[in-house]
Amino acid sequence: MSTKLPRGLVVAAGTYDGVLAGWEFPQKDHDDKEDTSSKMELTFATGVHEGSIRSLTIAASPQPDIPGSLLSCGYDEALRTHDWKKRLTSSGEIRTPSDFGTPICSSFAPPTQHSTHCIIGFTTGKICIYKKRDWAVQHVLAGHEGGVASIAVHPSGKLALSGGNTDGKLKLWDLTKGRLSFVDKIKPASAVRGRTKYDPIVSMTWSKDGQFYGLCHGPHITVREVATGKELLDVDLPSKINEIGLMSGPEGLFVVAACNDGSLPVLAVEDSDDESRRAIMAIEPVDALLAREERFKSIKVVKNYFIVTANSAGVVSVMNLAGAIKMIMSDPPEDDDDDDSAASNSESDDDDENEADDMDLAVDIVHSTQLGSGARITCLAAWCDETPDEEIDTISDDNDDEEEENVVVVEEEPPKARVYERVQDTLKRKHMGQDVTMDAAAVKKARSLVAQAKSMKTKKDNKKKKKKKTTSKD
Repeated sequence: MSTKLPRGLVVAAGTYDGVLAGWEFPQKDHDDKEDTSSKMELTFATGVHEGSIRSLTIAASPQPDIPGSLLSCGYDEALRTHDWKKRLTSSGEIRTPSDFGTPICSSFAPPTQHSTHCIIGFTTGKICIYKKRDWAVQHVLAGHEGGVASIAVHPSGKLALSGGNTDGKLKLWDLTKGRLSFVDKIKPASAVRGRTKYDPIVSMTWSKDGQFYGLCHGPHITVREVATGKELLDVDLPSKINEIGLMSGPEGLFVVAACNDGSLPVLAVEDSDDESRRAIMAIEPVDALLAREERFKSIKVVKNYFIVTANSAGVVSVMNLAGAIKMIMSDPPEDDDDDDSAASNSESDDDDENEADDMDLAVDIVHSTQLGSGARITCLAAWCDETPDEEIDTISDDNDDEEEENVVVVEEEPPKARVYERVQDTLKRKHMGQDVTMDAAAVKKARSLVAQAKSMKTKKDNKKKKKKKTTSKD
């Protein structure tokens, strides 16, 4: 399993106060031996929205080793673009249509190959397709009754999944034709006096190869295969889920969930009818009284088994779950015969030490930092260079202005709708008792930048109020 930190990793976080923060890892020569000893460097933290930031997404640029535009969607019904390459924290502002409501979720299309469009879901239920070149509205989809909760664009950029906030509907859209391909419905969370209530479909994601997709609502996770529509995973977790990610590698496909109780479960996605599904708690849930601060608000899969997480206390962490995957894939220990019981007892101390060593490998927290004194993070975005090492020297620089006007049709068959059959799987829990370490210098810098951003925002608001008073008197 790879332990090399993904090349060119950048992370962005949005807060309830409208502050946008960005981190980068120092670039290394790809010929050097890479490790996970790098530290995140805070590059900016500034107020960009008058209200909370609801969604962040990073575009793919023509140069695969450089991140594209960062888009932030705010409660102030504005979209702002930010240029990583030019280090501009606000390179443009787009006002959304006045009757669309708040932009709540977003994704560039294609998400990994020179993004040309951006798909945005709103609280009114509308889904808007913007052209990235000039941010003109190209098409508006009917969307969902009661608002859009999540959007996920297929790696090809030709299909998109959307999840409803209250209607319980999962929809597949053909982005080239601007029309609906199919509709499926999740099971209701409750039914009282003839009224059916559905949990919001808060997170959806595609696998890197586009052959699988996953979604979550309430405490429930479903993963399906695109070609057949078969449910490979359908499980309830002990806690409400805020976001999920699909990880893939030589060992197979896995889903990781950011949970409200502070836990980080990892489950194997496999075509099996076995009731004891292979899974592990990479990080155990915390006490109910502490869950408010420790709950995972967001999670992003970067590459292989590397993830980025953010919790309610404003802690952003880069983790490597290769150890958890190794523990999931290892064969379960066989039962000893009675004749071997004495030998087993004599070796119990050694077994305990080996188990402790294994637990240390369940999750490797590469680096953690806190935004300010604990800013309330609402959303997260992460990007890394996906170019294989052997192809780095052969990449040619394309012109960023040469963008296609239309997204093309996907070649895969759309997933088939089918009825949900809940299968209660059991999680094999293992405790990972690794403390989160903070970089004091980074924390100090973050607090300073956030304080400056809030001060600038306060001055700006006071200036607007003063100007409004003067205008009213005249």
